Amino acid sequence: MIINSAKIFFRSIRHRKAVTLINLTGLVLGITSTILILQYVFYERSFDSYHKNADQICRVVYNRYRGETLLWKTANSFFPTGNYLKTNFAEVKDYFNLTRNYNIEVSVTDATGGKVSFFEEKSYYASTSIFSILDLPLIKGAVGCLAEPNTIALSEKAANKYFKGQDPIGKVMKVNNRDIYTVTGVYRDIPSNSHIKSDLFFSFTTILARSPAIINNWSSDYFHTYIKLAEGVNIKEFEDKAFPRMVNDNYKDLQARNNERDDFYLQPITTIHLNSAIEYETEPPGNGKGVSILLGFAIFFLIIAWVNYVNLVTACSIERAKEVGIRKVNGSSKKELIYQFVTEAFIFNTICLLISILLILILSPFFRQLTGIESIGQIIGFRFWIYAFIFLISGILISSIYPAFVLSSYRPAEVLKGKFVNFGHGFMLRKVLVAFQLFVSLSLLIGTSIIYKQANFLMEKDLGYNYNSTIVLKAPRTNEEQQTYQNKIDLFRNNLKQIPQVSGFTFVSDIPGQEINNWFSCYKKGADRSTGNAYFRTDIDPQFIDFFRIKILAGRNFNEDDKPDQSKLIMNIKAIKRVGFNSPEEAIGQVVMRGASSQAEIIGVVDDFNYYSVKVDAVPTIFTPADNKKQYIAIKYRGTSDIQSIINKIKPEYSAVFPDNAFEYLMMEDKMANDIKPDRTFALVFGIFSALAFIIGIIGIVGLVITKINQNVKELGIRKVLGAELRTINSLLWKQLYWELIVAVAIGIPVSCYGFQNWVLENYIYHVSINMEQVIYPVLAIVVVLAIVIILLAKRAYSTNVIEILKSE
Repeated sequence: MIINSAKIFFRSIRHRKAVTLINLTGLVLGITSTILILQYVFYERSFDSYHKNADQICRVVYNRYRGETLLWKTANSFFPTGNYLKTNFAEVKDYFNLTRNYNIEVSVTDATGGKVSFFEEKSYYASTSIFSILDLPLIKGAVGCLAEPNTIALSEKAANKYFKGQDPIGKVMKVNNRDIYTVTGVYRDIPSNSHIKSDLFFSFTTILARSPAIINNWSSDYFHTYIKLAEGVNIKEFEDKAFPRMVNDNYKDLQARNNERDDFYLQPITTIHLNSAIEYETEPPGNGKGVSILLGFAIFFLIIAWVNYVNLVTACSIERAKEVGIRKVNGSSKKELIYQFVTEAFIFNTICLLISILLILILSPFFRQLTGIESIGQIIGFRFWIYAFIFLISGILISSIYPAFVLSSYRPAEVLKGKFVNFGHGFMLRKVLVAFQLFVSLSLLIGTSIIYKQANFLMEKDLGYNYNSTIVLKAPRTNEEQQTYQNKIDLFRNNLKQIPQVSGFTFVSDIPGQEINNWFSCYKKGADRSTGNAYFRTDIDPQFIDFFRIKILAGRNFNEDDKPDQSKLIMNIKAIKRVGFNSPEEAIGQVVMRGASSQAEIIGVVDDFNYYSVKVDAVPTIFTPADNKKQYIAIKYRGTSDIQSIINKIKPEYSAVFPDNAFEYLMMEDKMANDIKPDRTFALVFGIFSALAFIIGIIGIVGLVITKINQNVKELGIRKVLGAELRTINSLLWKQLYWELIVAVAIGIPVSCYGFQNWVLENYIYHVSINMEQVIYPVLAIVVVLAIVIILLAKRAYSTNVIEILKSE
């Protein structure tokens, strides 16, 4: 029976080649695009789910308030947090701590006695229990490999980078030309879908050996705390029970004196990537709402393709009506006819699916490169294909059952008498589905316009400083006395002045485009000490302000006579307001207290600027001329210069002054572009698939118009004989879409504007406003494309030989 159904199916598509090709193209595009989008969605939602006990692992974070004013939301916590929770609550089975060890220079001695060194931008001190809580398989060494001070575990990649295939266990590594560590473990490279990425884990006991006081320190929150809960623990109930008690037992009085409140809560590890965007994240967060939008987009994509299928099959039903009538007269039951048409739908969809899989295999490498998905194996696993299979089979059944019932319900007597042509089965449903297609296409085009404008706005927004034409070097770690080190920096600065292409030089602790790593605590002189607050701190030299063209609102810049300490400060607007000053002019010359006796004078106020990211509001920042935290050298070059030629001149000067140190650089413009790369990727992916969705919708409408022409070919021939012109035929075809287009525009514009305003734009601190231009152009695009399609099809119908039309029956 299946073979017979297949023969009938292939015989019928030979008679409707154009419509079949249109249907196939639409479904293939829909299935291919849906699975590609689902790859991205599954990847973004797969972060940290590969851990065996992922549902039991949480990060401890907190918000701090003074009164009812929120001071900060941070991913950090206090070092004793994990131990306290494990000791006092049976729900906590284990914990580990992380703390940053960023921007270090790591070196080893190779087999020939030479020095091999690299800068490591991101590494951590970690508790040895990290290997028993997270799935970080150790290739060499034991789970307790970080139990002793001055030990280190390396990723496979780092082990090969530093030791080139040798066994690294027992080898010695030097950090910042000062601290000695012994390699005790090698672990598999951390997958890209992890919010903790590091090639080096240093033993946390190293910090405890240096600073044992942190064991009971409930005031310094420089640590990440992760806990493993027992199975079945209710997170909300545990939060309500554990954290108030933790604060009461350890630092309740300090909080009361300062009128502060800490609200702790747990973040399940699988939610961090998409749902956490607070201070001191280990990795830049993803766009949770954007991923949800794309998931809905994927579903709509496939729905549009299946809507096309249903529309075209039911619209072509007249052409198969006589077949149904004859088969019923010859004894075929309704059940047999339904089976026939469901089988045809299944065969057709299966062919489309096989073609789509071939396209996916071809396109996936390009799509992964576009979206930054590093490994297809991390997402395309058994679960993915199960979901995809269920999704596709459900759609095939749903999209085939209605046409099957429509086709099988024709009454043979009326069909064979020729009365069926006037019936118009499914007419209203087809009009609703066409309106739905146009609505979705219009909404996606409006969304694309809005998202692209937002991405361009982020690229072009004035951040309050100029980062163009800037090369950044990671400052060498020489382990020399501070003045000797500064003298070498000055020598390097003076040497670079001799290079014509170099126009500026500054030496700083933090560069734009990354979170500031240093803090400064102070309060207004004369105020109660409990009013003190924490501020971000950047150590700069006198050239910094002019180098980045930061606007001074009051007071002055640092000069060479200012001591390299923290007795003089420059603040931004947010910082002086947090201290308690109403204006830049009021703050100049005022003194802030850093403790009972230490104080500092405010000598300048600069405008707020988005130092970390255009997607994050400016933070209260204090600038000092101190030297001991500086880690970056920024070099300004003349805009038209060839970058590589400048690097070729800078590197010898660097090597001459710092002969034993690694040379690494980055372009500031590239770093800032990476900040909005996820937004640009989202805009690009959304735009590409919006265009494809629009094409699928247009393909479906083309198929409907062709079908309408075929069904009314004799009427068009008679009209032509009676003198009808091309515009008359054009007008008749337009009437097929007139009301559907009006309904789609009337619903699509308000729904799109509301949805994208609240689901996309509201996620940004700085965002564009939706204007008429972003609405009118998509509407015009749809109208113009439909007009072109209808004109071309009307011209084709009008050019048909009238005699052939009229004698066809």
